Amino acid sequence: MKTKDISFTAPGNPSRNYRQDRFIISSCMALADEYEKGVSALRECIRNVKELGCNLAEFIWADLSETEKCISACEEFGIDGIFQNWDAFGGFQARKGKYELNRAEFERFMESARKCRHFYGYYVWDEPFEREAVDAAARQLNEIEKLDPNRLPFVVAIPSYNGTRTWENGLYEEYLKDYAKKIDPPVLSLDYYPFSSSRPEPENQLDDSRLFLDIALLRKLALEKSIPMWFYVQAQDRPQNEKYYCFAPEKLTMQAFNVLLHGGKAVQYYCTVEGAMYWDGRLGPLYFHMKELNRRIGNWGKTLMALSSEGVYHSPEVLASFAPFDKYREPVSNSKVLADRELPFRCSVGELSDSEQNRYLLVQNRDYKEERIFKLVFKKPVRVYSVSDRTGLQRILRDRCVEIDLDIAPGDAVFLRVQDADEEVFAIEYRPAGQHS
Repeated sequence: MKTKDISFTAPGNPSRNYRQDRFIISSCMALADEYEKGVSALRECIRNVKELGCNLAEFIWADLSETEKCISACEEFGIDGIFQNWDAFGGFQARKGKYELNRAEFERFMESARKCRHFYGYYVWDEPFEREAVDAAARQLNEIEKLDPNRLPFVVAIPSYNGTRTWENGLYEEYLKDYAKKIDPPVLSLDYYPFSSSRPEPENQLDDSRLFLDIALLRKLALEKSIPMWFYVQAQDRPQNEKYYCFAPEKLTMQAFNVLLHGGKAVQYYCTVEGAMYWDGRLGPLYFHMKELNRRIGNWGKTLMALSSEGVYHSPEVLASFAPFDKYREPVSNSKVLADRELPFRCSVGELSDSEQNRYLLVQNRDYKEERIFKLVFKKPVRVYSVSDRTGLQRILRDRCVEIDLDIAPGDAVFLRVQDADEEVFAIEYRPAGQHS
C-alpha cells in the first residue's frame, strides 16, 4: 500500500515562543513531605518515570535542594523536566506564592537551567485562582519568557470543583476564560480528578461528572486561541494525599483516552508515585499497566500531533440533566463522516483532521467496568483504516462499508481513519516540518 508523507507545523500559542515538537506524556510528583522525611529514593523514582515511557517529569512543592537533585537526575537519565523554585517565582493557588519575580534568584536558577539539556521549563504557578494570583502568574510568565525564551513557562488552571467558582453557581466559565485571556499561556492545562476513595462508587460511573464540561470548555478555548491543550489525569485513589488503595487500571485508561479524543496534546499523570511506583523506588501496582498505556499513547501521538479537533460526540447519558452542558454538547449531525444517529450507550467519539482534511475518529468505551460492542454508521460508503497502537502505522480495517462494529475493552479506545471508499488507497505518515524521511 502506498504511503503518503504529510508534514505538520509544531503547535504553539502564536503569541508565545514555545512550540511543542512531540506528544507529551508527563509524570508529576509533589515532593513536599516524603522527600523531606528522607524515606524516598529520588534518583530511582526518576529512573522509573523514564522507564514508564514518560518523556516529561514535573516536580512541585519541593525545596531548592530537592529540586536540584531532580535536575541532576533528569540529566542523568535523559528525561526532560519542569521545575519549581518558590524562592524566585510562582506559587500554589492563593495560599502560597511569591507575587513578584525575585530577579536575582531567578537569574541564578536560570544559569543552572542553561547548563542542562533536559531543563525543559519552569513551573510558574500551580492553579492560580484568585485575581491577585492570576495577575501575578501572568506577569511572571511574561518576565520569565523574556529572560529565558527557549524554555516553557508553565501554568495550570484550577478545576470547577474548587468550591467558589463552579458550574453550579455559574462562575467557572468566567474564571477559565479570564485565566486564558490574562495569562495567555503557551499551553492550556487543567487538572480534574473525578474519583474518590472516600465515597461509594457511583452506579452511573462518570456519566454525570463535570469532568466532561471542564474539558469541553478547555478544548473550546484552546481551539479559539490555537494553543496546545494539556490535561492532568488521576493516577491513584487520593491524589491530594498521594495514596493508592485499589485504583482500577481501567480508570486510568479511560481518563487518558478521554484527553486524546478531545484533541489533547499531552497526558499528565498526577501522581505516579504511590501508584506506578513507591517512594522508595520499588515498582508499584500500576507500573506495568501505565507502561503499556504510555507505549500505546506514544504510538498514536505520532499521528495526533498533526491533527486538530473537529468535534467531540457523546452518547446522550453524559450530563443528561445538567443544563450548563447543553451549550457544549455537540450533535452527531455535525460530523463530516458519521451518520446522524445517537451514539451507543457509554460511547464517545472524537473527530479529528489533518491539514489536508483527512478524517480520523477516536472511539472510546467510557465504561471502565464492562467491555462493549458499538455499531457506528457512516454517512456514505467509506474505507476504514486502523492506526496501530504498536507501530503508529495505518492498515485497512474495512475496504468498503457503511457501518462498523467495534468491540472495545473497559475504558479503552480505537483509533481509526475514515476515507471515501472511492478514493485512492493510501496510508499516511506524519513528520514535523523540516524533518526528512
